Amino acid sequence: MKLIINLGIVLIMSGLVFISCEKSEKAPNSMVGDNFDSLYPNAKHIEWEIEKGYYVAEFRDGNHDKEAWFDNSYSWVLTKTEYERKVPDLVKETINNSNYKGWHIDDVDFIEKVNRDPFYIVEVEKGESEVDLYISNNGEIIAEITENGDYHREISDI
Repeated sequence: MKLIINLGIVLIMSGLVFISCEKSEKAPNSMVGDNFDSLYPNAKHIEWEIEKGYYVAEFRDGNHDKEAWFDNSYSWVLTKTEYERKVPDLVKETINNSNYKGWHIDDVDFIEKVNRDPFYIVEVEKGESEVDLYISNNGEIIAEITENGDYHREISDI
């Protein structure tokens, strides 16, 4: 009997976890949906989720995958734009004029955040070394974060 009760509890808990992580094509609230639509009228393939208390829309806008984050008052907080193919010239030039010249550019994200100047996060690699470079919109390296196996920075922490 205990086994059946414990199994039932595990199944219920698993279902709750699954539901809380589920993505939806519909905005979780009309106010956040209206704010999103006004900022990104050409967005396609929109999926919504709630992450760490934020409403997050993952979508395609033009040639880029993006994430837009909104707080619990439905105000825009930040947008992350992924550069999948073409690395911005500013990023290439900055890296070529730094100690990271010759390193492989693995990933480039452009971050726009409320009350902060926009910046790039560029992951560069050379051999076993990986570094996240934070590059300002005017081409200055403003931070260098060496990655180790267990370090991970959340977008909401930026």
